Amino acid sequence: MTVLESLGAGKKPRGIAEDVWGKEDVAKVWASDSWMRAQVRRWIPKAQALADGGWRDLVPRVLAEE
Repeated sequence: MTVLESLGAGKKPRGIAEDVWGKEDVAKVWASDSWMRAQVRRWIPKAQALADGGWRDLVPRVLAEE
């Protein structure tokens, strides 16, 4: 499941982490200052920006002439 799919399903950041790393690993690592929580919190706005059209910035605007 992608970050956007998880958000659409109403999952909170911890639920997204469980989709990515599994419940066992999240139970061991997840904390208010953990790298895992910070990573998921960075993914959320990036995923939303890509879905809102930011993906277009990744596509070359001018194709090379043959």
